[in-house]
This record gives sequence, C-alpha cells and structure tokens, in this order.
Amino acid sequence: MKKILLAVALLAALTGAAWAQFSGTVEDFQAYFSEFATAVANVLPATASIGTWSPAYIGQFPHFGIGITAGGAFLPYDTMETTLGLLGVTLPSEVAFMKDWGLPFPAVAIDGRVGGFGLPFDLGVRVGFIPESARGMFGNIGVDYLLAGGDIRIPILKDKGFVPALSIGVGYTYMRGAVAIPDAMGTGDTDIDLSGLMGATPYMLRATAPDLTFSWQTHAIIAKAQLSKNLLIFTPHLGLGAAYGISQAGGGVESSLQVDDDGTFDPITAAQIAAIKQAFVDNGYEEPDISSDSFLVKADASGYSFWVYGGTSINILIIKVDLSAMYNLVGGGYGLSANVRVQL
Repeated sequence: MKKILLAVALLAALTGAAWAQFSGTVEDFQAYFSEFATAVANVLPATASIGTWSPAYIGQFPHFGIGITAGGAFLPYDTMETTLGLLGVTLPSEVAFMKDWGLPFPAVAIDGRVGGFGLPFDLGVRVGFIPESARGMFGNIGVDYLLAGGDIRIPILKDKGFVPALSIGVGYTYMRGAVAIPDAMGTGDTDIDLSGLMGATPYMLRATAPDLTFSWQTHAIIAKAQLSKNLLIFTPHLGLGAAYGISQAGGGVESSLQVDDDGTFDPITAAQIAAIKQAFVDNGYEEPDISSDSFLVKADASGYSFWVYGGTSINILIIKVDLSAMYNLVGGGYGLSANVRVQL
C-alpha cells in the first residue's frame, strides 16, 4: 500500500515541478485541472468498489465476517497524456512503469459482512481512512483519504454440486482523496492572473511557496453480479460490476494567499474571497474552495464505469485471504486488491 501511495505522490511531485513554472490566467489553471477531472471520471466509481469477498453469498446469520482490504485502481496513462503535456512533464525512467500501468488511485478499508435475518440476503459495510497517527509514514507528503459505503446481496443460485453460487447486489459508496506535495511548485511565488475573470486590472492572486494538491471525490451507486465456487481450500470468483459516479476532481495550491488589486500585494480578505467565488460561478465554473491559505479549483467528473473482476480466496479455517483483480471496460485500466478477514 505504501508503494501505491508513494507512486501517486511521486507523480504529483513530478507534475508540480512543471507547475513551478506556471504563469498564466485562472482560465489556464482551471483548464489544466479540468483535464485531470475528465481523465478520472471513469475510474473513480470503479476505484470506490475495490475490495471483493470471494463467496457470492455468505449465508444467513449467524454467518458474518470482518477484515481489512487494501488495493488500488489505475488510471490509464493515455488519458493523462494531454494533462501532462500541458504541464510540460516528461516521466523519468524511475516511474516509466506508469506508461504501462497508469496512475494509481489507492483504496483502504475495514469491511464487514453479515448474513440476513430470516430472509436470504447478506449486508456489507466498509469504512476507510488514514488516521493521524499513521500519516507520518508518508513523510512530509500530505495524504487525505476517506471511504464509506455499504451494499446488499441477494443469492440467485446456491453453491451445490457442479452449480456455482450466484448473487446480485447493489450498494452506495462515498470516497474522497487528496495528495499535497510540499514545495512541489518551488520555493518562489506562484502568481495567477484573475484580471479577465474579475473584470479588473490588475487582479493577481499570489501563493507564496505553495504546496501542490490533487483531489477527488465521488458518490458511487454500484451494482454487481458475482459467481463463486468452493473448491477445497479455495473459493474462486468471477463478476461483473457497473456504477455511476457523481464525482468531482481537481486541485490547486495551499499557501498563504495575497491579492493585488491596486498595485500592491496584500493578504486576501473575506470580501475578496467572496468576490472570487462569485466570479467563478458567474463565468460558468464550479465554485472554488478558497480561504486565506488555499486555492483549489474543481470540475465535474461524473461518469459510468463497467468492469469485470475475478480472483480467489484461500481459506484456512476461519481465516480467509482474498486476492482479486479487475479490468475497467470503459477506457481501460486495471485494479488490484487483497483482503484478509475472519469469517464464520
């Protein structure tokens, strides 16, 4: 898991090296992150589904289990090429693997599942976050991550003889994440020209030695159909997933902000923050997240995902170890996950 997050942070840091040379209008700034949002639209819902228990149905209560899942989905590199080109980034040999695998989006969660009471169904819940005590493992890189969701599955076929188990399910997951890279934009000032947006000259926004931030979030409605079969200590599974994600993605800078609207730079005021937010809305953009110490733009990244997935669990008494892989049918891209749990 460290490796996946480090790869995300490394790419963001490399991208930030190009942004250190940024000097342009807010329209340029918005357009660059809109490219990023467009690229992630079809991977976010699939990423939110990471984590599969091999049994298509665990049975009615008192059957239940709890465990932890770690994994990630990969945004195809060709969907990032335009953005990287705008930023003037050429990937060095150390991260050339991204041209084959893409940009990783991590997912970590504690998940549980319990069999239904009286009726044949099972319920699952997942919660994932990075506690403050663990954030030091990423050094001075800021990482934010939250996942919460649940689903219900109904068995269609029972695992009996040569017949595999088959279930269908539907659920909801919310996921958000961000990576902030200190000094990724250099140690100097980054100026963004807001004159065209604000209808006034001068109107410059200055971030002093800013951190670079990429962020994303999605509300995903997920449906799955899954087959599984118990074979000695193994339970292989195969499934098809579909989701619609109401998503946003983007990023920006975190730094003490100043504004020049009269020939000198001064700390940004509450009135200026309100005016900038309104100017974005009046010009057809999403309202930015702006405060005295951050300026983050975002764009809609809603879209459908369809994927196939498969793998197996290794069953050692009540300990189950699941290994699963997925392939995104919309735009390509792979996902990998592992789950370790206690299941009765």
